[in-house]
Amino acid sequence: MNRRGFLQVAGAVSAASMFAPGGRASAAASAPQRSEDAARGMPFPIVDTHVHFWDPANLRYPWVEGSALLNRAYLPEDYTAAVGSIAVERIVFVEAACQKGHAMDEVAWVARLAEQDRRIQGIVAAAPLEQGAEVKATLETLAQNPLVKGIRPGLPGQGEPPPAFIEGVQLLESVNFSCDLCGGHDRLPLMAEVARQCPAVRFMIDHIGVPNIKERQFDPWREHIRRLADLPNVWCKMSGVATAAGRERWTRDDLVLPIEHVLECFGFARTAFGSDWPVMLAATTYERWVETLAWVLRTRTAPELRQIFHGTAIGFYRL
Repeated sequence: MNRRGFLQVAGAVSAASMFAPGGRASAAASAPQRSEDAARGMPFPIVDTHVHFWDPANLRYPWVEGSALLNRAYLPEDYTAAVGSIAVERIVFVEAACQKGHAMDEVAWVARLAEQDRRIQGIVAAAPLEQGAEVKATLETLAQNPLVKGIRPGLPGQGEPPPAFIEGVQLLESVNFSCDLCGGHDRLPLMAEVARQCPAVRFMIDHIGVPNIKERQFDPWREHIRRLADLPNVWCKMSGVATAAGRERWTRDDLVLPIEHVLECFGFARTAFGSDWPVMLAATTYERWVETLAWVLRTRTAPELRQIFHGTAIGFYRL
């Protein structure tokens, strides 16, 4: 399943007790949190590394046109309503597969949104890395916008990554851009090969590699994730998990194994929270996803929670 295919399928305690004055974790915060406390949401502002905005009246997004849920404008004010009681401090916008040839227009539009909504502090743009050396001018233009932190390219076909694609990815180092990679679990070996051939580029695997949670078929996804985690230049994004579980029929117990496996492999320092809003709405509300993840992590310490919901994102995307 490619990036667009994935999108189409979708269509613990109080802040006072969590952190002592001066920002240091209190003694109580170091203890595991009770599940009922964790399920209430996060006690500090979070960083969301995977948010899409679009407006069909502004740019065309062909992949949403057949979706009753997604074929409408999704703007920062809609996001604010969706997050409800969850305090979101910063947002990383991720390109939303607009009509081919208009990626620069999308970046310019989101930059204008950021002038009105200071939460938007990063952009992961689209760029044709498959062009190899010819993409250099595009990357240099994007680098002039301080909001642009990385690129999410379309993945090449099956088999070995083409030399031109590798050359395009390697050029990301020259402009200090990271690279988001998105695709189904069958594309994880390809992602690993790209990361191996581009050791100076930092990679973020979107949506935990899209395991088949719905049918509880976790192999060979588990081994592929472990091999990716063995590469020091690869991180993983805790997003799209509910969508991979099969829309609204999932329970929080269904998500324990994949979430725990990712953390076992990548640890908290290389795992970042993301929502995949508004695509996630086919499977969950924003608050339910945050509360579910907090429940799965209910035995973890306050510093670990703050890392996955806040610190990793800031470090990886240079916010």
